[in-house]
Amino acid sequence: MVLGPLVLVLAFFVRYPAFEVVIALATAIGLGEWLKLVTRRWHWWPCAVPFIILAVYWFYGIEYALYSLAVAALAIGLIMARGIRDRGFAAFGLPYVGLTMLSLAWLHDPFNGGWPPVFFVFFVVWSTDIGAYAVGRSLKGPRLAPGVSPNKTWSGFFGGLGFAAIAALCLSQAFNASRPVQVVEIAIGLSLLGQGGDLFESAMKRRFGVKDSGNLIPGHGGMLDRIDALLWAAPSFALLHSFGLTAGLSP
Repeated sequence: MVLGPLVLVLAFFVRYPAFEVVIALATAIGLGEWLKLVTRRWHWWPCAVPFIILAVYWFYGIEYALYSLAVAALAIGLIMARGIRDRGFAAFGLPYVGLTMLSLAWLHDPFNGGWPPVFFVFFVVWSTDIGAYAVGRSLKGPRLAPGVSPNKTWSGFFGGLGFAAIAALCLSQAFNASRPVQVVEIAIGLSLLGQGGDLFESAMKRRFGVKDSGNLIPGHGGMLDRIDALLWAAPSFALLHSFGLTAGLSP
């Protein structure tokens, strides 16, 4: 209720970098939380890396930003952890959160769509979360993945898909989309990916023996707990968008 409208307002003003800076801040916090999961303590210096990569994107473009992200991820893995497995987990953290930052920054560029595709991603992800929670709590039923996240149910899973489809239909009308059916199909795909991202983060927290990724937001856990679905949905949508497979969202 508080953070959502703020993000949307910042995203609407495509001529100003405030949206990208806020996304980079969220990425930095998420990276710090991930490295704390892996190494058991907080490290401050890696939190500067997302801002450096964002600057590379601004000055040199998406290709060099992706190269920088890959190099920085390898460096973090080598420096922050010991052992092949832990180094792999540490190195994975930057692409895990950083690709979402670059995807949203790239989509937010007026030449790549501006605020409408960013709004679409956020609304689909948020609708999935709301639908999964509301329907799952109301209907309950069989567990979706009891070994990973005991509170998630199949009813919530399908509720999330349904709410995402409804959000897509509403957005297709608001954007005067040329292919509403394609918009709904994309939304269902993003909803599936988002729920997969949610389960993935739950599995990682279980793997490292923690309940929440952090305590940034009282009652809601850390940054990763809030953006776990977005981390899979946003890069996937940006990839589709880069190949022109989201044209149905345009008038």
